[in-house]
Formats: sequence, C-alpha cells, structure tokens
Amino acid sequence: MKNIFKSSLLVAVGASLILAPAALAATSTRLTVAKAAAEATASNFCTNFTTLAQKYQTNINAQIGNQQTRINNEIKKVQTNRQNVDSTLQQDRTKWAQNRQAIYTKLDTKAATPAEQQAVGTFQTTVEAAVTARENAVDMAMTAYRQAFDQLAGQHQSSATSVLSSFQSAVQAAISQASASCAAGTTPSTVRATFQAALQAARSARTSGATQIDKISGPLQQLAQTRNAAIQQAMQTYQAALQAATTALKTAFNTPSTTTTNTTATTTAQ
Repeated sequence: MKNIFKSSLLVAVGASLILAPAALAATSTRLTVAKAAAEATASNFCTNFTTLAQKYQTNINAQIGNQQTRINNEIKKVQTNRQNVDSTLQQDRTKWAQNRQAIYTKLDTKAATPAEQQAVGTFQTTVEAAVTARENAVDMAMTAYRQAFDQLAGQHQSSATSVLSSFQSAVQAAISQASASCAAGTTPSTVRATFQAALQAARSARTSGATQIDKISGPLQQLAQTRNAAIQQAMQTYQAALQAATTALKTAFNTPSTTTTNTTATTTAQ
C-alpha cells in the first residue's frame, strides 16, 4: 500500500512538473498576442488616423450641439413660466379691480350725506393709490429678480460653453499635430502616444474647468428670498394703508356695523 501511494504521489508530482511549463507557456503566449495586437494598433495608427479624427470631431460636435439644445430648452422653459405668471397675475389684478369697483359702487349708494360721499371718494382714492403702489413694488421686485436671474444664468451658461469650446480646441490641436507628425513620417507608435497624452491633458483640463464653474443654486435662492421679502413688504404696506382708509371711512359713516362688511370685502378683493 505504501509503495502504491508513493508511486501515485510521484506520478502526481511529475504531472505537475510537466503541466506547469505548459501553463506558463500559454500565459506567455497570451501576453505575446496582446502585445502584438497593441503594436499592430500602434503601427496602423497613422493609416487609420483620418477615420479616428473624424470620430473625435463628430463626438465633440454632438456634445456641443446637445449642450446648446439643453441651454435653449432651459431658456424656453423660463420664458414660458414667466409668461404664465404674468398672465395669471394680470387676470387676478383685473378681477380684483372689478371687485373693488363693485364695493365703491355699494358705498356710493349708502352715502346719504355730502360728508359720507366725500368720505367714500377719499376712501376710493386712498385705496387705489395703495393698490398702485403695491403693484409697482411687486413688479419692481419681480423685474429685479428676473434680471439678476438672467445675468447669473447667462454667466453660468457662458462658462460651461467656454469649457467645452476649450476642450474642442485642444482636441483639434492634438488632431492637427498628429496629422502633421504622420505626414512627416514620425513613427506611428510615437504619434499615437503623443496624441493620447494630448487627449488626456484636454480631458483633465475640461474636468478641472467644469469644477471651477460657479454654482448658481445658492445665489438664485438668495435672489428669490430678496424678491419674496420685497413683495411681502409691499403687501404689508398696502394692508396698513387699507386699514387706515377703512378706519377713516367708518368714522365718517359713524356706522361701524354696516361699513365693516363692505370694507372687509375690499381687503379680500385685493
């Protein structure tokens, strides 16, 4: 039994000694094939460069086109949103003006004395002046926000476009240099290595440039807060003026219970 085990062990060891060089030879063969393929690619670099250059140029042109499409879509989206906001606001203001006029008419009907009629006239004048001031303040706040928004967005878009344009120029320069080197008879493998290094440098510059573009989400949020604060202040000023006008009207009519219903409607009518 020991002799059989010993013989089997020797056979196994011998087999491993025989198989190991074969495995190493196979590995060596794969490495040699891969190296040969790489060398073949390098040697054919100048031959295939025209096709390769066209591929790079087509790819970059597509990137620039896609970026411009995104910018145009964003601009169109902003413009559509603003048109909707303006349209809705104008409709609301028209409705509020009609509501106020209906209230003024009711007050005129109730005014029985010259003093009351004068009070109604003063009330209407005061309220309309307050409305005009409020609308002007809101319009100014919205206009300031939109102008600042457009400036920030424009700068951001210009920076992004500049980064991509610089990348395009760098790639084009690498292509031109490689074409000239191939035409001059430079070793294809050398041309290929130089071209790949130039492309890598262009990609690194593009990545670095993209990270340096100012983020606008924070500034835009601050602009919105400034706009909202201005609108809120305009509303508070209007409400204060309306309350003062209502108090004066109640005093002139000297009938708080009757006038309260009408003047409260003025508040809700905007």
